[in-house]
Amino acid sequence: MPGIRAVLTTLRKGAGHSLRFLQSRAMVRAAGRRLVHGIKVTEASPSDLASVQSKLDPSTSYSPAPLDPAVTNLVAVRYGKIVGFVQLVRHPPSHAPYIGYWLFSLYILNPLYRGTGIGEILTRSLLAIGRREGAPEVYLVVNETNRPAISLYHKLGFRHITLPGLEEQLEEEARNHGKRRITMVKRFHE
Repeated sequence: MPGIRAVLTTLRKGAGHSLRFLQSRAMVRAAGRRLVHGIKVTEASPSDLASVQSKLDPSTSYSPAPLDPAVTNLVAVRYGKIVGFVQLVRHPPSHAPYIGYWLFSLYILNPLYRGTGIGEILTRSLLAIGRREGAPEVYLVVNETNRPAISLYHKLGFRHITLPGLEEQLEEEARNHGKRRITMVKRFHE
């Protein structure tokens, strides 16, 4: 039945493209922002992390690891369901070229919620933690073709930068995988 599978895959891809197109429209985004009322951002519990893992990679079983004090996992919850996830990771100088505060793994877990402002709520919450802890800046890497994410980060004050030690890794990654990520930073005292 490879024919049916191919048709279903094509339909699923078409639906995804249509949804992303609609979500890029101002009217749809404005209507979607009404969905974010009632969103709560909290630090993720171990069961929240298991839920996020099962949504991101259902083929892998989740094995809880001890919580790392250098990582803060945040979830966005609406009506008791996790709809978004992000991590704030604090890297010591020994982790060069990743040094300092980093935003990792911003995900909106349900495609219907993309473009509704949940990513912005999660990112603002993460930045508030960094600011409270006295971080001078927060860094991130993002795929250069991910225009919605880059627009969000620009809106929140992130700017494109080059970190020499990291740049070589990103170039090699682009050569090996055909995808290029860029580095951005949000400085708190500019």
